[in-house]
Amino acid sequence: MPVMVVLEPPRVAPSGTSSAVDPRTARWELTGSSVEHLGAGTTVHLPGPSAWLLVLDGELAVESWQATEVLTASDAAFLGRAHAYRVRTTEATRLVLASVRQSGGEPPLPEHFVARDFGTTHRGITALVEMCPMSTAHHLSYFATSYGELIAAAMRKHHRELADDPPAPESLAPELGRVVAAVSHDPARSWTLEELARIAHLSRSSLGERFRVALGTSPLQFVRQVRMHRSRQLLADDDRSVTHVAFAVGYGSVAAFSRAFTSVHGMTPRCWRAHSSRPPAQAREARSTHEGEDRTGQEHRRQT
Repeated sequence: MPVMVVLEPPRVAPSGTSSAVDPRTARWELTGSSVEHLGAGTTVHLPGPSAWLLVLDGELAVESWQATEVLTASDAAFLGRAHAYRVRTTEATRLVLASVRQSGGEPPLPEHFVARDFGTTHRGITALVEMCPMSTAHHLSYFATSYGELIAAAMRKHHRELADDPPAPESLAPELGRVVAAVSHDPARSWTLEELARIAHLSRSSLGERFRVALGTSPLQFVRQVRMHRSRQLLADDDRSVTHVAFAVGYGSVAAFSRAFTSVHGMTPRCWRAHSSRPPAQAREARSTHEGEDRTGQEHRRQT
């Protein structure tokens, strides 16, 4: 079985040299990667506190305190250090495992994020990580950063797409359309999988499979997506408190809402509101005006 190899920490390039990526400002860095061939029922040992994985063939289950998600061929996942995970294969599986260092940047990925059909959408990246696992033979610290940023950019693209409006019910099969319409109409309701299955007139397993095929997510994850979409709309109104928004989208406390919001958006509701309260043009204008006032005040003090 291939062995995970950890590269040496990146070093700042000596003066007079240049690089396309500066590790001091990079958001992601892959400190090692390998291609694993695992039998059914094997526990996957994650390489480090934060890991990225891509299922090449087969199927595995990722268990966390929130839910159990099934990843099939082409699915990728970022599993951050904020949660504990149990990952095991449900059939013979071939996957890419990588140790990730996420050093900030904006916007960061949530601590637990699954990108469905990543391998199909990004065939070039899939071929790269499959055919060129990282090893100490390279001795290139900047290579680790460039590798990480390439994958991070693709993962962030999937994350941004999830922030779009929920699908229109009429664009889906009738059984799914009924569920989507019900959840969109009342996101604050304490939805259960059994209740959603009754609305669709399907079994729980059938509903879950049809959701995964049509929307790339589970029914309860869809409920969370609708709640997050509605919460962003409410947070845009500064007159609504975060407490009001939390209860309006179905959370019993501000703390629970803040945890859920942060896991999806990578920042708290208050931080999101601060970043999104004004359009960029208005923010630039206000900043320019403020800077102009500062310069005027400084000139006045000098003259005085």
